[in-house]
Amino acid sequence: MPLPLPHLPPEPESPAVPRYHKLSFPTYDGKEDPLGWLLKCEQFFRGQQTRHADWVWLASYHLTGTAQMWYTVLEHDAGRPEWEEFKRLCHQRFGPPLSTNHLADLARLPFTSSVDAYLDTFQACMAPTGLLSPYQ
Repeated sequence: MPLPLPHLPPEPESPAVPRYHKLSFPTYDGKEDPLGWLLKCEQFFRGQQTRHADWVWLASYHLTGTAQMWYTVLEHDAGRPEWEEFKRLCHQRFGPPLSTNHLADLARLPFTSSVDAYLDTFQACMAPTGLLSPYQ
């Protein structure tokens, strides 16, 4: 029997979902860009080996305020979406405007204080752009 790789959790032996870590699930209120919250949700789901079918339910349970009201109407009108559709709709409702040109923001990024501050701002601008080609 091969030994499990040290960086991967062992495969579950029963249909029950194992819990390896005591992690708190982040809440989201709709007051800022949802990108970071959605990424944290996916980390939680992978770390806890949450069934994909439960991702939207679990994430929606942790919505508060405006985001909770938005999801209540969404689920009432269209039913529970799949995860990718939920992410798209969440970005559409709470993310930056679709007209935002993240690459232009990245190209115009000023250096105003420290390298650490610049790096933080650079990474924040990079996150929504996705993969960049060498030309970009």
